[in-house]
Amino acid sequence: MAETFVPLISSSQAGPLGFAHLPRLWLKLRAHAAGVLPEGYRHGTGGFDEALLTKLGVDLGGFTGFIEAEAPDYLTCEAWIRAHASDTSPAPARAFTEHIAGFDMPDPRLSEWTARFGLPAGTFTKGYGMNQLDDWDGIHVQLRSPAASPLVPAIGSAVAGPLGVRHLPRMWLKYRLRSAGRLAEGYKHGRGFDKMVSDALGLDPDAFATFVEGEQPDYLATEAWVRQHAKALNPAAIAELNERILGTKLTEKFAVETRARLGITDLAVDRSIALNDLDDWLTLHQQLKAVVRV
Repeated sequence: MAETFVPLISSSQAGPLGFAHLPRLWLKLRAHAAGVLPEGYRHGTGGFDEALLTKLGVDLGGFTGFIEAEAPDYLTCEAWIRAHASDTSPAPARAFTEHIAGFDMPDPRLSEWTARFGLPAGTFTKGYGMNQLDDWDGIHVQLRSPAASPLVPAIGSAVAGPLGVRHLPRMWLKYRLRSAGRLAEGYKHGRGFDKMVSDALGLDPDAFATFVEGEQPDYLATEAWVRQHAKALNPAAIAELNERILGTKLTEKFAVETRARLGITDLAVDRSIALNDLDDWLTLHQQLKAVVRV
């Protein structure tokens, strides 16, 4: 039986079309069609899935039929949405993204998950954020089991946990995957945004790697370790780091090469985060194509 695909793309993430949650919905529907979506995940009905499809004016049956028949990559999925949605202009995209960003997880689940994750009440309440912690708990458990297939560290660099540090969850996952011998080919560790985070927070990168690879902690245990060992962990340093991460662009040469490889013609797609996300999603697409449903 094929290993399940934990949908690590956050509801807060958007592709070039600008609608948050669409990449996550695409991944969940692709994984469900391949028979590898973990039990308990919605796949089109209810929650953010249904809210997004309603906002777009897209029929669930038509969309799932397209996903199941064509097994599209993410950008092909966006092209289908452009052709079939009632309105994909920037205004509704912004409105829906703001809805996702501001939506608090309702009780009783909020209280239950706050206790589950050991968080102080009222400090971390957004639905997308709590769902991220659930995803990361799922991949943490999955990595405890022996397996050989490489995995994509598909937590976006723009994503943060309760500590508020962007890229730290992705950095944690890359080292967890590396220690398990499962980091997909081509992914850096200790360079790029990893180094930017370590330098900005005053973290010893070797100590961080030793902790994650040696202890194999879950994400929140990693945040606790960072709180204890970072020498420059303060709101101003975190804010400056986050702004740098969001604003970083690839070099012009690398951006041109990456857009060509991904099939992107929009020259405005030049931020490292956006191109890295699309690269992750293309690799996820290729891995899902290789799944043989039984």
